[in-house]
Amino acid sequence: MRILNAENFKLLLSTCALLLLVAFQSAHAEDINCKTAFGEKSFTISDSNVAFHKQSKGRTISSIMEARTRVTYLGFKKVLYVDGNKHLIHIENKRRFNDGDDYLTVINQKGHKMTYPLTCSN
Repeated sequence: MRILNAENFKLLLSTCALLLLVAFQSAHAEDINCKTAFGEKSFTISDSNVAFHKQSKGRTISSIMEARTRVTYLGFKKVLYVDGNKHLIHIENKRRFNDGDDYLTVINQKGHKMTYPLTCSN
């Protein structure tokens, strides 16, 4: 039977701390910045919310809103309501953004849809 001495105990604690740090950093996703093709809308996607940006005389004002998230195989879908309109954000692959696969659909209260391709980056 091996006895745990002070040096081995310190090594064990530092290894556990390092593993916890790596696990915490990998669990925290990076924010994703997206904008539509002609700049009608721009926003930042976080884990649980979306911040829409508005330009106002050189300043950027953000409105942060809670979003429901549905995780897909490589990406996700987020649903939120902004000014009475339903916004559906679809990101096909979080590791490889693509204007053809990533889009924002805005549905107004009468059911009319507008779909915008998204240009996104980390």
